[in-house]
Amino acid sequence: MGATVAAYMNKNLTIWTGNKAVTDTVAGLNAALGKVGDKAQQQEAPIVGEEEKKVLVRHDYEDEIMRIAGQLCSLADKIGDTNLGAQTELTLAQLDKLSVDILEATGKRISGVATANLAALVDYNITQADITALDALTDQFHGVKTAPRKAIATRAGQTKTLPPAVKSVTSLLRNHLDKQMLMFKKSNPEFYAGYASARVIMDRGSRKSSSPAPAPAPAK
Repeated sequence: MGATVAAYMNKNLTIWTGNKAVTDTVAGLNAALGKVGDKAQQQEAPIVGEEEKKVLVRHDYEDEIMRIAGQLCSLADKIGDTNLGAQTELTLAQLDKLSVDILEATGKRISGVATANLAALVDYNITQADITALDALTDQFHGVKTAPRKAIATRAGQTKTLPPAVKSVTSLLRNHLDKQMLMFKKSNPEFYAGYASARVIMDRGSRKSSSPAPAPAPAK
């Protein structure tokens, strides 16, 4: 959209560089097109990677919760503590069905229960280092659990700001460059005709044209 016009103008800069108004407008056009390109690229950026990362971290997190909860549950059965058993009786199937927020709360709960029973867990090879590792996974999971939503929100933001960026390009062409180029209609008709051709290509929304209109020789 406008890239054809910009390419044509940039290829023929020796013709118009003496005109400050045109020079300023073309500089603005190039900058505006750059913003459109950046926003379009961010809008199209894949978010699959964020979702995959979340899945992998969740897998490790659930495994660590289960490992420590399993030892606590075994301890509860040994000492006949039904309350402890109720807090730590978990299955992977149950964890898989939990929402991200409830899973995080479960990890924190198991960490707290393990800390309270740390002395008794020595016989089960659970130490403070294991609890610290679980807490680290809790922090990591907290960081990635909303990453896909954030990526979608970022993309939505780019989608909302893309039309104004496109409008800026259109405004530069219609309100400035189209009028400024009239200075060359008589002094360099071939150059003006090439510009008009490039504008027709843009207004028709063609994206198939890979090269600008032929560049005429600079006016003498």
